[in-house]
Amino acid sequence: MPSYDYKCNDCENVFTIEKSMTDDSNPLCTECNSVNVARIWGNVQFKGCGKGGSTSSCKTSCSKSSCSGCSCS
Repeated sequence: MPSYDYKCNDCENVFTIEKSMTDDSNPLCTECNSVNVARIWGNVQFKGCGKGGSTSSCKTSCSKSSCSGCSCS
């Protein structure tokens, strides 16, 4: 599941949450529980092996349509 970074417009807290790519709801701030948060675009992180990418948990770059060569768990 991808991770997304958000910044609270009230207390300026920056936090990361994991959520589905189809979930377009804004989370509550993890510090002040405000709903006034904005997504920081460009910071999407995927965990595990994926098509055409590299990940922090898989120290190889995946160049095929499947990641059968990765040893991710």
